[in-house]
Amino acid sequence: DPVTYATGREGIFAGGDMQTGPSVAIGAIAAGREAAESICRYLDGRDMAEGRAPVSVENPVYRPIPESEAKRARAEMPELPVEDRAGNFREVDLGLNEESGKEEADRCLNCGYCCECFQCVEACGAKAVTLETHAQRPETIELEVGSVVLAPGFESFDPSGLDTYIYAKHPNVVTAMEFERMLSASGPTMGHLVRSSDGKEPKSIAWLQCIGSRDINRCDHGYCSSVCCMYAIKEAVIAKEHAQGVEPTIFYMDMRTHGKDFEEYYNRARDEHGVRFIRSRVHTVNPVEAGNLELVYVDNNGKLKSEIFDLVVLSTGLQIGKDSIELGKRFGIELDKYNFAMTDSFAPVATTRKGVFVCGAFQGPKDIPQSVTEASAAAAASSVLLSKGRWTQTKVQEMPPQTSVIGEPPRIGVFVCQCGINIAGTVNVPEVRDYAKTLPYVTYAEDNMYTCSQDTQVKMAEVIKEKGINRVVVAACTP
Repeated sequence: DPVTYATGREGIFAGGDMQTGPSVAIGAIAAGREAAESICRYLDGRDMAEGRAPVSVENPVYRPIPESEAKRARAEMPELPVEDRAGNFREVDLGLNEESGKEEADRCLNCGYCCECFQCVEACGAKAVTLETHAQRPETIELEVGSVVLAPGFESFDPSGLDTYIYAKHPNVVTAMEFERMLSASGPTMGHLVRSSDGKEPKSIAWLQCIGSRDINRCDHGYCSSVCCMYAIKEAVIAKEHAQGVEPTIFYMDMRTHGKDFEEYYNRARDEHGVRFIRSRVHTVNPVEAGNLELVYVDNNGKLKSEIFDLVVLSTGLQIGKDSIELGKRFGIELDKYNFAMTDSFAPVATTRKGVFVCGAFQGPKDIPQSVTEASAAAAASSVLLSKGRWTQTKVQEMPPQTSVIGEPPRIGVFVCQCGINIAGTVNVPEVRDYAKTLPYVTYAEDNMYTCSQDTQVKMAEVIKEKGINRVVVAACTP
C-alpha cells in the first residue's frame, strides 16, 4: 500500500529497496518512518490510512552527470580470508588503501551534492558538524617550525604467523591486549572473565612471555620489549580479583622488573596473590578436549612436564609499524636494525638530524612513565632551539568566570560510578545512590556507567548548572 506500506499479508509491512527496487537511503528512511506509524496504528487497532497521503517528492532536482563522465564500479573492499577469522579479534573488513580510498571518494562524491539543508548540523549532538565546519574545504597548510618531536608509538606483535601457538586457530589462545579488553569494564564481556569458545569462566590461565621479543629465529626481534613482564603480572593479579578460584601461571625466560617498586610488585604477586612463575619457554600449544590447551615444557630440573590450561595468553612484544618507518624516512633520520630511531646514549631524545627529536617507544621499547619522562626531555631539548622566539606567540588562557557560593545554603550533587562490574560487581550502586538522596542538603543524586567518560562529564556539568549545585561529590575509582 503506497500510504501505509502494508503488504498483502496482515501485520507485515515493507519499504525501501524491497518495495521500490534499488534507490537512495533517504527514501528508505522515509519509508521506515511511515511504516512505523502504520505499525503503531495497527497495534492500537486504529485506521492506518486516516489523515495520511503517499510520501512523494514532486519534480526532484538532481545534478546531471556529465555525459563525458565514465561509469566506474565501486571499489571492492578487501576482506580477511575466511580461514583466518576464527579465534581472533581481527576486523573482517580490512579497509581500502590510501589510493583506493581516494578513488572511491572521488567516484562517490561526483554522483551527488549537498542540498545545503544543514540538517546534519542540527543532528550532530557532538557539535563536530557546525556551520563553520560544514563550509570547510580541503586545504594544505605549511608551517615553518623550529623543531619537531616524533612520538608515533608502536604496534603490538602479531603472533598469527607463529603456528606453534595456534593463536589464529584456537579461540582460547588470546594476546595480552585482547585479555586486557576482556578484563575491561567497557570490553566485550563488560569485565566478566569468560572464554570466547563456550562462555565459561577459566580456572587455569597461562601467560607465555617473550612472544615476538628476544627471538631472532622466528621474528628477528632480538630485543626485549621491556613492558611484557610487568603487564603479565598485572593481568594475572587482576584476573584473580575478577574471578574466584583462578590459578594464573606465568612462563618466562627472565623476569625483568626494572622500575620503581616493580620488583616488590612481582614479589607480592608471587607471595600474596599466589601467581605461579615457571622459568621455561614453552614451544608449542596443543589443543585438547573441552576447548582446553596442553602446554609441554621443561622445568628447572630438566624434566619434561605437561599441564592443561583453560586459557592461554600470549604476552606479545612491541614493534615499529610501517607508517612509523616511513615517517622516519621522510624526516631523514637514521633507524637501527629493528627500525627504532637511532639516538646517542648521552642525548637519548636527539635523532641523527638536528632539530628532530624523538620520545616514547619509537626511540626504544618502554612503558608509559618512561615515555612521559622522555616527552618532557624532548620538549626541553626543543625549547633550547626555540629560545630566541620564546614568549613571542604566547596566548593568555581564558578561564570561565568563577561563581562565589559564600553564604549560599549547600546544594549537594552526588554522582556514583558503576564502572561496569569493577564497582557495581562489589557495591550495590543503586542503593548507594538512593541512600545519598536521603542525606541532608543533597539536591541531586544519580549513578553513571562510566563517570570518567566524556559524555558523562558533559552531562554532569549540565546537571550542575541546571540544579544550581554548589557542592559536588563524585564516588568513583581513579582512572
